[in-house]
This record gives sequence, structure tokens and C-alpha cells, in this order.
Amino acid sequence: MQQLSLLNDNIEHRFRDLYYHLYSNSSSSRSERILSDLSKLILLSIANVKGRLCRETLEFRSGSSTANEILLPGLQKCFPSSVSLEDRFALDDQALRHALAILEEIDLVGTPSHTFGDAFQALMGPRLRGDKGQFFTPRSVVRALVDILAPPAGASVIDPACGTGGFIAAVLDKWKEQKTKGRIVGIDKDKDLSLLASALSSIHDSAGQIHVANANSLILSELEKQGVHLGSFDFVLTNPPFGSKIGISDRTTLKQYELGRAWDKTSSGWRETGLVRASQDPQVLFIELCIRLLKPGGRMAIVLPEGVFGNKGAGYIWDFIRRNGRILGLIDCPRTTFQPGTDTKTNILIFQRCETRKSDHRCWVAVAYACGHDKRGKSTRADGRPVPDDFARIANDWAAGEAKREIWSEVVVSDPYYLVPRYYDAKSSDDVLGDAKKLGAPVVSLGDLIKSGVLSIRKGNEVGSEAYGTGDVPFVRTSDIHNFEISHDPTNCVSEEVFRQYESQQQLKAGDILMVVDGRYKIGRCAIIHEWSIRCVVQSHLKIFSLSPKAKFEPLALLFALSLPSVQKEIRRLVFIQSTLGGLGVRINEIRIPDPRFSKKWGANLSKFREAVLERARYSKYLQEFGREVEL
Repeated sequence: MQQLSLLNDNIEHRFRDLYYHLYSNSSSSRSERILSDLSKLILLSIANVKGRLCRETLEFRSGSSTANEILLPGLQKCFPSSVSLEDRFALDDQALRHALAILEEIDLVGTPSHTFGDAFQALMGPRLRGDKGQFFTPRSVVRALVDILAPPAGASVIDPACGTGGFIAAVLDKWKEQKTKGRIVGIDKDKDLSLLASALSSIHDSAGQIHVANANSLILSELEKQGVHLGSFDFVLTNPPFGSKIGISDRTTLKQYELGRAWDKTSSGWRETGLVRASQDPQVLFIELCIRLLKPGGRMAIVLPEGVFGNKGAGYIWDFIRRNGRILGLIDCPRTTFQPGTDTKTNILIFQRCETRKSDHRCWVAVAYACGHDKRGKSTRADGRPVPDDFARIANDWAAGEAKREIWSEVVVSDPYYLVPRYYDAKSSDDVLGDAKKLGAPVVSLGDLIKSGVLSIRKGNEVGSEAYGTGDVPFVRTSDIHNFEISHDPTNCVSEEVFRQYESQQQLKAGDILMVVDGRYKIGRCAIIHEWSIRCVVQSHLKIFSLSPKAKFEPLALLFALSLPSVQKEIRRLVFIQSTLGGLGVRINEIRIPDPRFSKKWGANLSKFREAVLERARYSKYLQEFGREVEL
């Protein structure tokens, strides 16, 4: 494993040096053109290894012909689906000869398939074509999904949005380990990416088992031209481009898809109206395309934004999916999965095309908390330890078989239109039960506490940015919740007039608890209001928890219960993330905690927490008397 890591590092270093040499010493400074020309040179090197285009290469290296005169026609004949005569070299011939010499020093055939993809990914960065909704699929995710689907010998596999060919390389590596073969097809709309995927996959395609083409997969006639037929594949592995900003609006394309039409909600589910939509997100059309590409019994794994799994308006997508087969599994991805390229939260659908069973709402669910890199894309921590990779564990657990799975949970999807995987994860609920048992208390939901009349929950308010800085009353936002306390930024204070406007609505009192319920981060974090912090206005992204006189327990007992790691994990289970912003919504009532009505039994656990919170609060109050700003 260490030798493989060193090999990866060496090749990545060689490609990086080559790239920057070309960037600094050639006539082109556009990264796309440099990477495109490198892809063509890799194809040339592969052809040379196979005994082809050797005469053309020698003639070019001697200086008697230019790359576009001698190399381009040869490449077009050898790789007609990847290279056309319009794909002219952009770099000058001297730079290309230097690059070719370096490539000849690299063992292209003896290196694992994915290594070159990793090297190019390092060059291009995690944001592949962010403006087009394309982002590199992390290696940990690619490996896991290939291991879960495990295409056997002779299988046909397609990635209709292949990018640089990550899934293609992983399947190839898998088959090489097993000393077997099959058929792989990769399609991508982006010319440069499909060329790169073709070059990288050609390195190990000794039997002509791979076909990579530049085409728009969503246009079915273009697929037919590439010999790709609906209903002809055993497996689909893909991470399609996603985002509403790149919606498909071409009516001819939309008319080819049921999901390209408008749907109405009825009492028995969703019904297609037959009317063509004005626009549809590409990932939605790719869901239908992938299903239609599968043979009966075929399986797919597709990466999708979380909005598809929980948006109320996306219910018709799940009705379509269920009409065409069975949901085998759902994987919840950590928010860091595609960072730093994008903060968009994603999940994974594992599906099998088969005859539908309407009553079957069971499927397997797994939750990944770490993906092998942090939010900066670093795979090692500051202390040198690797960032954990839950995807590898999830894949291994799936392979163990249904009877032996420990990470996966077989669940019943109670809401057919809310399929956020972690919502159904039984593991987090088990942790809350465990903590409650240690404390000698039953588990209770916030909704049950509300029904019993001991708790009320209300939301804060928005004052408008024009009110910021108009006075000295703190406007408490999500960023002001720290260590169970409220801090405040003087630039966001509001006037006494604004405070009076909202004072009667918010009715804050000492002992009220504020919880972050919306935003990018900190959802579930809590703070308690003290006598000296009542005078404030609370933002709408926070909920205000108030105990009634009927409550026979102290507010700090509720704060303690809400702040337990198991409960914070439970809150994470209930958050829904639309694109990059998360929220609890009505699911806040489902939060389960050790029942604070039994807090008299909590003894030292609660008393130590109480002492720490109150002691910190006393010091904070004292320090607030110092460091006050003086207007200049």
C-alpha cells in the first residue's frame, strides 16, 4: 500500500512539473488547452506502446513535420471516437516534443488505471467544471460504489456522465485484480473531459473493452450514433452534473423524458400531465436516462444532491423510480464529500430495475460521516494521520451479505417522498437510548414535551440589515451561539425602538434556550439566556425554547439533554439540506432526548455541567464590563 502511495505521489509530481513547464514555456496559458494536448499525447504514447504511429512520432520528434500535420491525422485514425481533425494541438511543437519525452519516461501500462486520473485531478483541482455543475467524484466514493455493485466477468457497464473516467478506471482496476473482462462505455458532453477519459482508459484497454465518446447523453439520438442502446447495460455508475442554474430547457430533449414533463400531486400519488416543462434540472433527467439504460435486473449507483431526496416538490421523481424498479440502498454522504469544490450536500441511490412491488418500502441505509478528506481536500490531518474513510467500511459491510451487515440498517421508508438516508438511520436513535439508560431516564420527544404542556417552542424574527448598527441591543444570529452562551457583534446591534417592536413577540426570559435550526453550520447548537442577556432580539434562524410553570425541572437539565453528543447526532439525522442550506423544519418536534422530568436522578452528570455553564457565564458577565468600544 505504501509503495502504491509513493507511486501515485511520483506520477502526480511528474504531471504537475510537466503541466507547469508547459504553462510557463508554451504559447498557450489556458489550462483546458494544455490538458487537452496532454490527453492527445497520452493517446499517442499508448499507440506507440502498441506499435502504432511510431513512424509519425519519429518524424515529429525529428522536426520535419508539425504535430497538426503528422500526429493529428494519425490520432484521428487510431481513436476516431475521441479525436477529430478539428481537435488541433494548441501548444507549440517545441513544448509538445518536451512533453512527449517526459511521457516516455513514465510506465503508462504498468501503473494502476486510477493513478493518472488522480494525477490529473490534482492538476485541475476539485472543481472540475463547477459552472457546469461538474465536480470530481472523490476516489473513496468511486471505489465504494464499484465494490458495492461489483460488476462480474462479462458485465456491461456505462457511465453516461463520465468526466475524466473515474468510474471507468475503478471498474478496470477491479477486473484486473480478478483477471477478468467486460464491456465499459463512458460518455461525456464536454470535449476536453471525454478526450482525457479516453486517453486514461486507453492505457489499460488491451482488449478493446472500453468505448469513450464525446456526446450529449441526454439526447437519445446521439447515444444511438455511439452504439449505445437503451435497456442494454447490466450496471450504471455515475455522478451526473447537478444544479438548477444549468437546467435543460430544450423542448426536443425534454419531450424524450417522462421526468421532462409536468406532474400533478393527487390523493394517490403523482400523475404525469403530458405537458412539457419549461426547464428541468439535469440530474433529474439523468435519473430517468440511467434507469432506461439498464437491462431488467440491472443495477445502478448514482450520486445526487440531497434536494432530490427530501424536497416536497420532488415526490414525482420517487414515484417514477418505484414504478420502474426497487430501491436497494441509500447512502448518506458527509458534507465534505465534494468540498472544497462545492458545499452542496449529496447522497447516493442504489437501484435495481425490475418489476415493481408497490407494498415494498424496505431498503438498506448507511451513513458516512467521513470521506477520506477534509473540507480543504486534504487527506491527512495535521498530525500526519489519515482522514477516516467511512465509504470503504460501508462497501465492505455491504459485501458481507444481508445477514452479517452491521453498518447498514434495513429500514422501512415511512414517508415515500422523504428519503434522506440519515433520517432512517437507527444507529443514532440507539445512541440516545443508550445515554438515557445510563441516566436512568426514558426517552421523550420534544413534541411529547410540548403536548404535555411543559415546553413551548417559537421562532425568532428578522429585523432587516438596515437595522444593523443602529443601537446597542444585540441582534443574536446563528454565529453568536458559542459554548452555551450568546456573544454579540456590536456591528449587528439594533436600536431600542427595534427591540421594543419585537420584545412582546419574543417574550424572552432567563432560562430560555436558543437553538440554531437553519443555516450552513451549527444546526442544533444551543445557548441559554441569563438575566443579563434578556435584552436582545433573536434571529429567525433560531428557535426559542421556554419551560412553563408546569415543568418541574430546571432549564439547565433541558440544555444538558439537548447538548449530549448522541442528541446532537440525532439532530443531524433530522436536518434536511437543500443545496447548501440546512434546516430542521417541523422535524424539530421529532428530536428525542433523555426525559428531563427525570433529571433529579442525573446526579453528578448534571451538576458538573451546571457548574461549568454558570461559572463560565459569571466570568463572561464580568468581562463584558471591559473593552467597550468608544466612538471616534
